[in-house]
Amino acid sequence: MSQQDEDGHYSSMWEDFAKLKAESYLNYKFKPTHRIGLTNHLREASITNLLKPQKQDRVLDAGCASGRQLFQVANLISEGHGTDIASAFTDKATEYACSNNIGNLEFQRAVLESIPYPDAYFDKIICAEVLEHVFDKNIALTELKRVLKPGGKLIITVPNLNADGTLWGRLLRLIGLRSFTPLEGFSMNEINKHGDAHVREFNAKTLSGWLESNGFTVEKIRSVSFIDGPYFDFLLKMPLHWGPTQKTIIALERLLSSTGLFWGRHLAARAKLDIFPPVHQDVQQQ
Repeated sequence: MSQQDEDGHYSSMWEDFAKLKAESYLNYKFKPTHRIGLTNHLREASITNLLKPQKQDRVLDAGCASGRQLFQVANLISEGHGTDIASAFTDKATEYACSNNIGNLEFQRAVLESIPYPDAYFDKIICAEVLEHVFDKNIALTELKRVLKPGGKLIITVPNLNADGTLWGRLLRLIGLRSFTPLEGFSMNEINKHGDAHVREFNAKTLSGWLESNGFTVEKIRSVSFIDGPYFDFLLKMPLHWGPTQKTIIALERLLSSTGLFWGRHLAARAKLDIFPPVHQDVQQQ
């Protein structure tokens, strides 16, 4: 555990963040009428596709925010549990579940490094837009492995190159107009100055390699949200977006996601926890 977290700055930052954003994480944050909303709309659909929810599934959303992802699949699974570092998020999720009579979901505050469930409890785990934030990704992954059944599935999404994975973003990096700098101060003021709250970045190779070296088999990894460039935010806000333009952009994005190219803003992966971890033996020469 880091000193910052021991002092409470990190947890307080996320609590302050959630108090401002909890309501929007149930609706506006996922509406494809603006850049972030479009990306999240596409990412959400990708998560559900990778999850392949089944009636017998017990699912954890680790870092669930206001619980939207579980609400999308609640009627397709046996039970769902959501945890988040911010009680403002989990309180909002609980409130929504109660007001909509969704009885098979439970939400509670918990950090990713200490998940309050028994070993091998879940069939599937969602961890979406979380691992770029945690202090020690290896501790977090070890805890996710602990509560996942052998052979269970872990669905992860992370920003691709800190959301610079598009051709436009890569060009801006190439010419030196963008680069990745991890967040070092933990407050809302620091987030606003920095532009995000990320302490690390991933690409397809580093994400896959990390999972494979920690007892998972990556079954599928894809990139989502390809369309990017100057004035794109402005174009999304045009009135035409509510008609054919919206459908055309989403259809094109889905087509691009099916290509297997990794030039999107975010990565989505499904990894299977190995039932029998590989045994490494030294080969002695006779």
